[in-house]
Formats: sequence, C-alpha cells, structure tokens
Amino acid sequence: MRFCGRRWQRCGFCLLLLTIALVPVCRQNMAQNSSASSKRDINAVLAAHDKELLAIPDVVGVYVGVLEDGRTACLKVMLARKNPETERKIPNLLEGYPVVVELTGEIRPMSP
Repeated sequence: MRFCGRRWQRCGFCLLLLTIALVPVCRQNMAQNSSASSKRDINAVLAAHDKELLAIPDVVGVYVGVLEDGRTACLKVMLARKNPETERKIPNLLEGYPVVVELTGEIRPMSP
C-alpha cells in the first residue's frame, strides 16, 4: 500500500507541474484571441477609408473582396491605369486587412 501512496503523490506532483507550465501559455493564447476578435469589421474599415482611397489619382473604385486563397477577406482598390506613383500611395494593409490593387481601366456609366 505504501508504494501506491507514493505513486499517487508523484502523479499529483506531475499534474501540478503540468498545470503551472500550461497556465502562462493559455493566458497568452487568450490574449491573442481577444485582440484578434477586437478587429473591426472589414465593411466598417472600407467605409472609414473609402474617401481617402478614392482621392488618390487613378483610383476608380474600392470594394471588399477575397484573396486568391478564397478565405481571407481583403480590400480591393481598382485603378484606371498602371501608375507606380499611385501604387506607392496605396497601403499594403488597412487596419490589419490586406489591400490588393487591380487594374480595371476607366469605369464609365452605360448610356441608356
């Protein structure tokens, strides 16, 4: 019986060590998840930045899209013409969302 008691003590001690080791990892993970969930909705980000993006020369439109992976939301900026100076003015990220530049050409309304 004595051997069994020590065995349980060792198990309890190992469990205690494991708990002590995992608590900081769990806290860090929870902090990362809470900061990721506090990210603003992409539509709100677009609404907050659309005017400044449309004020850049040769930008003819902005919209919410998806990256080529088919899962990651992004902001798409449509350009009338390829212009390196214009492309330098467009950020790569806005509030954590990727920004993708597309060359669409001029956009004109259709005549009735």
